[in-house]
Amino acid sequence: MLVGAAVIWGAVFSVNKIAANGGAPPLAYAFWQSFGAGLLLWIVLTLRGERLAVSHRHLISYFVIGALGSGLPISLLTYIAPKLPAGILTLVSALSPPFTFAISMLARIDRFRWLGLAGLLFGFAGVVLIVAPGASLGGPEGSKWFLLALLAPVMFAGSNVAAAILRPAGSSSVAIGAGVMLGSAAVLLPIMLLAGQTWFPRELDKGTLATLIAVAINAAFLVLFLEIIRRAGPVFFAQFNYLAVLAGVAWGAVIFGERVSIHVIAAMALMFVGVFLSGYRRLPAASARSG
Repeated sequence: MLVGAAVIWGAVFSVNKIAANGGAPPLAYAFWQSFGAGLLLWIVLTLRGERLAVSHRHLISYFVIGALGSGLPISLLTYIAPKLPAGILTLVSALSPPFTFAISMLARIDRFRWLGLAGLLFGFAGVVLIVAPGASLGGPEGSKWFLLALLAPVMFAGSNVAAAILRPAGSSSVAIGAGVMLGSAAVLLPIMLLAGQTWFPRELDKGTLATLIAVAINAAFLVLFLEIIRRAGPVFFAQFNYLAVLAGVAWGAVIFGERVSIHVIAAMALMFVGVFLSGYRRLPAASARSG
């Protein structure tokens, strides 16, 4: 399940780039993939004879986790996708665990750990190496886009912490996944309309095809993520970050023929060390997921 989740999620960065190149507006693209994934999971939920809980606590968790974990960061990454290689953007997701550690401490749901701080520093060292001159980002403009993309793992980390605090008990992974995706769509709808990015996939062009693939990716990944956490806990799931980065770089190479420079390889090694250190614990702890 862990390998499957990584392979599935690793493809989303290349799919985002296809959507952007196909003319799909970032906010509209994020809305339709969230709504489609939520609708798909809701249909599965109904076929299983279950209902989607809509209590006050459930709705808050759906909106907050959906916005921070899917809607807003996916919109941002789709907007940036044409500016950077898909493999480079995949590395951004590897910084979610160190940011999760930092936000968890601020929210007082995790205690200070020297290994966690070391993981944070290794992660930022990887970022510095990528944005340094000559790191195959296409010059200063590429570095600016990469730095803007760092808002995505910050939002992912916020979603991790929100999931630890707000996740409702007693619901299946499919039910929570459906609620989170529909919550993401509900948050994105007014933003999309205000931004004037109304777009409806009509023809089976690149933008529509990418949207359909993204719907399947989001639905499958979210259920796998929630189920892995339920069965094995967040410490085990932290290994997802290693596999997802490798899968994302591989997808970028296969689909777009992207080559990985020595700077990126070195940055990947630093980020892997940072992910391991920030997620390492002597004893399992019931805290936010690390990836």
